[in-house]
Amino acid sequence: MPLLIHYHIFKNAGSSFEWALEQAFGRRFRQFDSPDPRGVISARQVARLVRSEPDLYAISSHQATPPAPRILGRQVITSILIRDPIARIGSIYAFERAQQANTPGATKAKELDFKRYVEWRLQATPSALCNFQVLVCSGRHRPVSSKRDLEAAIIRLDSIEIAGTVARFEEWMALAQWHLQQYFPDLSLVSVHHNRSNTSGSESEAHVFERLTADLGAGLTSELLSRNELDMTLHQIADSLLTRRLAEREIAVKLRENYRKAAGATSEA
Repeated sequence: MPLLIHYHIFKNAGSSFEWALEQAFGRRFRQFDSPDPRGVISARQVARLVRSEPDLYAISSHQATPPAPRILGRQVITSILIRDPIARIGSIYAFERAQQANTPGATKAKELDFKRYVEWRLQATPSALCNFQVLVCSGRHRPVSSKRDLEAAIIRLDSIEIAGTVARFEEWMALAQWHLQQYFPDLSLVSVHHNRSNTSGSESEAHVFERLTADLGAGLTSELLSRNELDMTLHQIADSLLTRRLAEREIAVKLRENYRKAAGATSEA
């Protein structure tokens, strides 16, 4: 029996995917996190949950990290979305500012303007804004990430069957549907954006940079860029993995699609 485990990185379109999974699987889908916002879900805990609830088809967790557990009698499939780390920063602030919660981040976001919030985060919990996705994928929980963490993150990302980027969410959903349809031929994942902040659209890098520079100043923006270089590398690898796997499964072959468009335009002329 198949089991999908989605590694839901905070503010990486995971709520939209969870909604689609819930529509597809109903009670056979489960969000799985500990009550502690800073808690960690181990592979052993995931396996224990599945053994206690064997009817589950899909799990999504903010606190679990790859690699996935081996579970007797289950074909485990994994998924993850990686986001432009610089675009992600404004989205975190907007979300926490609107969030009805008493976490330190939500409290500070309501007290502080964007610049002072970023300065507070960099002082109090720098990993929240700096190479956070490398830390998640590497499974290493520490304040500052290193190139060795990036190497570990790349190895683990490469083992995830449904890996991609938030900017290419629709294509990533098509890959997810392809994998799940191998087991559920009639399954259809509905792509609807949920829990989306005003800053979570598909902005160009130039637009993101211009907006951050206006809000934070050139110095702080430059610091964020330098402290997210590992995440930028991981993002490019996730993007390449998505392109490769779409082509390998013949879901989306860009050159073929471009020629079909050209042929269509010629016939209409």
